Amino acid sequence: MNDTLTMTELASELRSKAFGEMPDDIDLIVSSESANKAYLSGYVSMAHDLAPSYRSAVLATRDCASLVVSAADAGPAFDLLRDPGLIYRYGEFYFETAGGGEPKGYNVKPKAAFEDAAADALRSVKPSSGRVGIDRADGDLLWNLGRDFLGEDKVVDVTSEMRASRATKTTAEVKRLRRATVLVEEGFQKIIDAGHAGMTELDLAAMVSERMVAGGGVPRFVSVTSGPRSALADAYATPRKIAEGELIRIDAGCTVDGYWSDLGRTFVFGEPDTRQSKTYQAILAGIEDELAAVKAGVAANKLFEIAVSSVKANGIPHYKRQHCGHGIGLRAYDSPVVNSTDRTTLLAGMCLCLETPYYELNLDGMMVEDTIQVTSDGYEPLTTISRELFVIP
Repeated sequence: MNDTLTMTELASELRSKAFGEMPDDIDLIVSSESANKAYLSGYVSMAHDLAPSYRSAVLATRDCASLVVSAADAGPAFDLLRDPGLIYRYGEFYFETAGGGEPKGYNVKPKAAFEDAAADALRSVKPSSGRVGIDRADGDLLWNLGRDFLGEDKVVDVTSEMRASRATKTTAEVKRLRRATVLVEEGFQKIIDAGHAGMTELDLAAMVSERMVAGGGVPRFVSVTSGPRSALADAYATPRKIAEGELIRIDAGCTVDGYWSDLGRTFVFGEPDTRQSKTYQAILAGIEDELAAVKAGVAANKLFEIAVSSVKANGIPHYKRQHCGHGIGLRAYDSPVVNSTDRTTLLAGMCLCLETPYYELNLDGMMVEDTIQVTSDGYEPLTTISRELFVIP
């Protein structure tokens, strides 16, 4: 990532973008939604992976961002922000400082609970005149705290404005999404080059995971399923040995600086049979027609209709799907969802995963899934590996 912005530089750029969506008198944005915390501060916290119920918050001005974090999370938060005055801690955890150096704020006793630390942060960074925009995507705890502490006339719900800011991606964000996608593609290529019948699902999962880690990514999901198991969506790999002629469905993603990839392909050791080939061609036609329809101004539900209709017309007349894609960024599944009811109009700069999987229990399953960025007249591919059914001798 040496050719792009650092995370703190990216956060500065994204704060400017976010404030551009806000009412003019908003001087502080507050959010406890983990993706928005990363968006506004640049800090991607492992604590959210370890404990999904973990609470933290960001308080962002146009110039900088303060964090409310647990005492344990304060160490890596400080490693990024480098200013103890920007970190408000709660709970119990202990760091020592070697060599008699500056304790970097860890000698100050943390607050007992998240609410106490959040109130302390609000007290310290509240604007002197402007209003405070509070994102309610993670619930109303901060909203209620802000109204009680600042007064109802001083707080504004900016949930929709934050959503709008994150909907399109900057160049530095797309570089991270592209890198995360490349790491999965490299894992797939390793399977194409070295995979063979008799290997296990775990063997293939290890190939993909190794490339993610070696390239600086964090593996998030590596679903390798084969034979009848390939009809099981989002299933973990097992020690099952893969026989010649069995389909292998791989759906995998990692994160780079918090930005996700999500990529699906289908493989077979040896030659596919006629049914497998024809079925795959149907889902391939579906995603290619879906991709051909992408451009700014098209509604998400229109893409869904095109994808499903194409798969039906090209060989699977009974084809059904709950969605044929979704937004991606600091979340694997973000807005919009490409389904029958989401009428969100695509904007230039949005990043989407588009897909047309097909699962037939007790037989097999297959998928093809790409990541793209919407442009004014089409799309820019982030996924570059072929969409073919990969036949591995």
